Amino acid sequence: MCGIAGYIDFRTASPDQRILNAMAHSLTRRGPDEQGTLVLGPCGFAHTRLSIIDVGGSPQPMLVPDSNVALAYNGELYNYKELRRSLEQLGETFVTEGDTEVVLRSISRGGVSALPTLDGMFALAAWDRSQESLLLARDPLGEKPLFYAEVAPGVLVFGSEPKALLEHPEVDRSLNTEALRQALRFRAVYGEACLHRGVRQLPPGHYLEFSREGLKVGRFHALIEEAQRKRKSSTTLGDQEYVGTGLELFMESVRERLIADVPVGAFLSGGLDSSLIVAAMRKLRPANEQIRTFSVGFQGDPHSELGFAQIVADAVGTQHTALTVGPEAFVRRMAELSACRDGPVSQPADVAIAEMSLTARDSVKVALSGEGADEIFGGYPKYGFANASWALRRAISIIGAQPTARVAGALGMDRTRALVAARALACRTEAESAAQWFSYFDQRDLQTLLPGIGWGEVEWERTMSAHRAAALAGTDASPLFRMQAIDCLTWLPGNMLERGDRMTMAEGLEVRPPFLDKELAAFGLALPDHLKIRGKTSKWIVRQWASELLPPEITNRPKWGFHVPLAEWFRVEMREMLFDYLCASDGLCGRYGNPAEIDRMLAAHDERKIDASSSLWTLLSAEVWYQDVFLPRNSQSSTTEQGVASLPKSIPPISAAPLPRP
Repeated sequence: MCGIAGYIDFRTASPDQRILNAMAHSLTRRGPDEQGTLVLGPCGFAHTRLSIIDVGGSPQPMLVPDSNVALAYNGELYNYKELRRSLEQLGETFVTEGDTEVVLRSISRGGVSALPTLDGMFALAAWDRSQESLLLARDPLGEKPLFYAEVAPGVLVFGSEPKALLEHPEVDRSLNTEALRQALRFRAVYGEACLHRGVRQLPPGHYLEFSREGLKVGRFHALIEEAQRKRKSSTTLGDQEYVGTGLELFMESVRERLIADVPVGAFLSGGLDSSLIVAAMRKLRPANEQIRTFSVGFQGDPHSELGFAQIVADAVGTQHTALTVGPEAFVRRMAELSACRDGPVSQPADVAIAEMSLTARDSVKVALSGEGADEIFGGYPKYGFANASWALRRAISIIGAQPTARVAGALGMDRTRALVAARALACRTEAESAAQWFSYFDQRDLQTLLPGIGWGEVEWERTMSAHRAAALAGTDASPLFRMQAIDCLTWLPGNMLERGDRMTMAEGLEVRPPFLDKELAAFGLALPDHLKIRGKTSKWIVRQWASELLPPEITNRPKWGFHVPLAEWFRVEMREMLFDYLCASDGLCGRYGNPAEIDRMLAAHDERKIDASSSLWTLLSAEVWYQDVFLPRNSQSSTTEQGVASLPKSIPPISAAPLPRP
């Protein structure tokens, strides 16, 4: 796992080595083991490496004999041995033992047509010096990030994180208020947008080609369409046949993600998904091989899952490490982690994941985790409302979301979650409802608190990629499938996978989610609804896989997730931080907000009249990011809007000569 960056400038014979050095330096946390740069004519690459496979070989950027292609690659290719054998049968010879050269030679032979053969997670940049063309590509589900900026005719800048692109003096780093509205509204930036106006994201399963003729973006994998094809073409199986087929795919996915030349562990929350992964690891590994697992809880949380994680660790037999995170870690690390994420720390759990990654990094370099299981197999409680009746939706819209949530709270339900559900169910359209499920605010709240951002009429169809949802609506896709499809196109890559990448790579740890194998993901989405949700049981088929591998107290547990006691922390340990940031006259709230309304919310929460912790977290995390990036006294970037400022020490460039044969 690595960080990649670089730029193509057809206006000059050679990119600026200082800029490439700065790009590499900005990505050091992604690749602490090695750094290098490579210049080939108008192309400049920068790379930082976290060595996982072929630890002593496979330097990057890579240039090999008998190929005009140079490669900067971030990822893991799980089928690289099979692809290597196929390439050797075609006459290719290899000078390294890792997956990087397999990717390079595959692209050298097939170009874009080779991308569907790559089974893994990746973001890559391949420069064909004979054709003077660049190929960028991002894996099918968006596990690895990739950003780009076309800053002038003939000039393209790219990198694993926006901070690398901002080291180029021509990239527009100004605030993209449309993306900021998304971050505040949805806790993520969806689609191709980025918080910096001049930067764009390459969507999952897409590629970009850039040459003197210009830029072209295309798609090589479409998860939703693939799942739809499976739904239409596959022979209907019995429930147990589906269970057996799915379990085989899951076990194969876990087996593939154990491939490494370094120690591999797992994150173990005590929930169904991570527990099943750990049980599968135990079954696939030799009995005498130690498996390291890691879990995290929160100081003062009465519902901590640490006890359940320990039950699984004891049952499976792992060497388990648990840690508890308190408010001091949030105060100490929020600004740092916001810089790592290049945006607001969207969920409190991000801080805990970073702390757990820091602990895990002492004994493993790779950790398996459960991201994607909820979106693919129907795990979120909201999916139980996919077929909610018109009468229920109408009643909530008449009564109002707040009164409905108060009633739910009186009945013993989680009032915050009830409010989110009530707001979503009261929405007028499917696209609007899909947006609301992951928001701590409704639009009116944000218009009241931050009127200066210019909310206007929210373009739901565009913001939520609802053109895809509309296309699905004309098919036999069920409401549940459509809800999952939207989440897989928006929330999953925009929040969950970005968090998983940034918070782990910030500590030099690679995370691999087995549920996001492209074959398993398409299989899961294509399942009949009753194999996902049956009565009040979510992820029904996943629970069947777990029933023979895990204790029943784990298999039968409802979804819980991270619960951070922010309400009290904001009144005590984090109170000073909260007030200092949100009341800063030159900050985000000071510039765009309504001070009276923000003060009113702070006071009401502080006096225990309301629990506004979720809303306050959204504002605080956005404020921390904004002040760090846009207020000069807080800026830690190595660039300014005028150009390169304080550059790191020079990084020796990799020779343009190919690797010698052994």
